[in-house]
Amino acid sequence: MKKKILVMYARYGSGHKSIAEYVAKYIEEHNDKVEVKTLDITDYGNFIGRMSVKLMDWVCKRRPELIFDTAYEILDHKLSSLGHNVFSRKCYDNESLRKIIKDYNPDITISSHFYCSNIIHYYNDIKLINSKLFTIITDYRTHEWWTKNHKKETGFIVGNEMVKEELIRRGVDPKKVYAFGLPLNITQINKLDPDEFILKRYNLTGNKKIYLFFGGSTAGSMYYYDYFKTIAKMNLNADIIFISGKNEKLKYKCEKYVKNKGIKNITVLGFSTDVFNLMKISDLVISKPGGATVTECLEMKVPMILVPGMGGQEKYNARFMSKKKYGIKARGLWSFRRCLNKIEKNPNIINKMHDKMLELDNNKSVEKINDLINKI
Repeated sequence: MKKKILVMYARYGSGHKSIAEYVAKYIEEHNDKVEVKTLDITDYGNFIGRMSVKLMDWVCKRRPELIFDTAYEILDHKLSSLGHNVFSRKCYDNESLRKIIKDYNPDITISSHFYCSNIIHYYNDIKLINSKLFTIITDYRTHEWWTKNHKKETGFIVGNEMVKEELIRRGVDPKKVYAFGLPLNITQINKLDPDEFILKRYNLTGNKKIYLFFGGSTAGSMYYYDYFKTIAKMNLNADIIFISGKNEKLKYKCEKYVKNKGIKNITVLGFSTDVFNLMKISDLVISKPGGATVTECLEMKVPMILVPGMGGQEKYNARFMSKKKYGIKARGLWSFRRCLNKIEKNPNIINKMHDKMLELDNNKSVEKINDLINKI
């Protein structure tokens, strides 16, 4: 009889979903000993749960970095996070969710969000299910909300040894922490096209540096439009690919700006399924420091300029990248312009960051997670 694996995520930003889907897909394709089900906990939220998702969308759209960062730090303490477990249950524990999880009755649950982990802890406590639980911490720094119930966890999967050491300092049993790296879409990475095909697809010669700018947001933010205009005005000796994602309004404005100004070195794309191929031909990625994007750049060995995100965990992701000299942190528009000018005058800055990244081992996180499940 096949063991049942439940992979859970919550749609607070895109990274939690992406990481969960990478894990689920790899296990499905490479493990015939198990049955896999994915579940988005936010599909089962009540009014409070839905409002909390909308609030996160608002944060992604408006970028109130100081407010978010302050709240993040205040809640990163045992006392101030006391209501965390109760809040997650108030949002998501209901008969519909109980039925679907009880009926599936997972042997192992893999969670990429702390709310999902809290629900599984609770359902184990009330004997609704008896599932081993592995939580994937999706950033390069932990937080009290991830570790609140660490004694009930089977294990934590983290991005590197630095995060592992931080968990141990917070009291987590070292035997429970697996520094596997954050999961990636290995299937796509292993099927990359030759450079000449990719360059031809996007009408690029390859004679200039290529900068890939992730400026989109599922929440419809126009925050990065000013950053787009800044790089467009600089007339850099580089080809720039700007990806607006599913943000059609941003795509339209950027395309209009490029056309009206007669700019020849910028290509504006919307939602793309060709991201890894684009990263393969790029010399530099410009992006906010989301955990998934940072992990992809580390694997593809592409240096970064890290533009401001929401603060909180993204602040620590940027700090990790700049400390390790894998990227440069831009603190605002003026700082962003200054970073680009420095690289324009001295392209060797990119080469040094790239050489530093070549020292990294390849990411085998999903393979290691699959092996871990087999051992369990």
